[in-house]
Amino acid sequence: MNESRKVEGKQAVRGMLVTSLWTLVSRVLGLARDIFMTSALGATAAHGNFLMAWVVPNMFRRFMGEGAVSAAVQPALAHAREKKGERAARRMYARFQGALGLGLVGLVVVGEAVLLLLPSVLGPGISGDDLEALRFGALLFPYVLPICLTALAAAPQHLSGRFSLPALAPALLNLVWIGALQWVVISGGLGDGAEEFLCLAILVGGVLQWAVQIPGVRSAGWPLLPSFAPADGSVRAALRNFLPAMLGLAAVQVNLALDHALVRWLVDPSATTYTFYANRLLHLPLALLVISVATGVMPLFSRLSAEGRDDELAVALRRGGESSLILVFAAGVGLFVLALPAVTVLFQHGQFTGEASEMLASTLRAYLWCLPAAALAGLLARARQSGGDVRGPALAAAAAIPVNLVLDIILLPKLGAPGAGYATAAAITLQCVLLARGSRWGLPFRLKRLPRLLVPGLAAGGATLLVQGQLGESTTTLWGLGLCVVGGLGAAVMATLWILPEEWADLRRTLARNRS
Repeated sequence: MNESRKVEGKQAVRGMLVTSLWTLVSRVLGLARDIFMTSALGATAAHGNFLMAWVVPNMFRRFMGEGAVSAAVQPALAHAREKKGERAARRMYARFQGALGLGLVGLVVVGEAVLLLLPSVLGPGISGDDLEALRFGALLFPYVLPICLTALAAAPQHLSGRFSLPALAPALLNLVWIGALQWVVISGGLGDGAEEFLCLAILVGGVLQWAVQIPGVRSAGWPLLPSFAPADGSVRAALRNFLPAMLGLAAVQVNLALDHALVRWLVDPSATTYTFYANRLLHLPLALLVISVATGVMPLFSRLSAEGRDDELAVALRRGGESSLILVFAAGVGLFVLALPAVTVLFQHGQFTGEASEMLASTLRAYLWCLPAAALAGLLARARQSGGDVRGPALAAAAAIPVNLVLDIILLPKLGAPGAGYATAAAITLQCVLLARGSRWGLPFRLKRLPRLLVPGLAAGGATLLVQGQLGESTTTLWGLGLCVVGGLGAAVMATLWILPEEWADLRRTLARNRS
């Protein structure tokens, strides 16, 4: 039993490390992609139209492709394997593929019909910007099909301890996008038809993301082909739980999509640029730290729950929550301090002006307030779902979404794009509180340890401010920004060694076991 627990712990840490590594690669490529996009398009209405069209498929990519589908499916597969054996679990996965595939095809058909018919329904009063956004949307919406199937293929791989190929998928999309963008620029600039070409390149990237999962699913021994056989009782129950489980994990992404739409309507089409790129920077710590931790521990949660080891699940949840708080608070404080220098270095090129950089930095700082709650909410939702509670997380998410909507309507006319960040932070904090109140484990950290868990972040912020003060205007250079990041990171590590020596030693021991 002890050896089994060591293996499970090593797999969870390995999942975190592999997911973090490939997420870092993807985010670096994503930043390069964003730099090319902002340099070529600036904060223009045309850029905003393209980004608005990307919102819905990107929402599916994020809340499905970044672990939510896998987390929603894994508990059902783990329980089927524990109670009925490997064959039953594989049969359930094949039926999941069949049901999800049929549902997605229907969704794409309906979505395309709506996007193509909407201009006729709205009549001659529709603006040119809206027509352009709808045209781009019709081209991009089919991306939903391959990215959701890619996300589903991650579930059996994660459950079998394989994390590399699912984590590689986002990097593939960014490589294709960058290549297409460079081809457009080299071919004579972003003229007529260039955005359509980018849309088609994204669809190709989605198919590649799906295709690269095939070797991993096959190696793990899971079926590649879907099954359309009538579902038995356990499969029907799992399918009924699927959508509530998805909602419980997708509140952050739904709120961000609402922000994009309302900023466009209540502020200005060009303001969508600020919320989009603020979210891109927000997702650097969110995906690199929060989603990586959650992806790594979800298979462990599912196995422990299926085997009835609830006390160990509580310990794993607490450790995951405390680790996440240490990491995201330090990253959030550092990024808050460096928001304007980071935006200036990364995006202030070509048509993207200094005024646009200041607005983007303000929007980013507003969104950063949601990081701690997003980290804890993701872990709490996964822990509760692993035990079969899909209703509670879904209700918490459902309560957060209208709060975000109302606050957007109140704050956006007064604050502009940053108001969307404050609205999302308040909504996700509410979701986290509701998840903790309804959980039999309570908060995923020990309250008396909270001050110590925040010390590394405070140290990172203080060191970053100190280095920034010494460098002055040089902070807005690449080397100056790098020195600030190194200073903050070093201070956070030193504070962790001093304040939290047990956690540091435990992490080193776990990493040493993982390498052995």
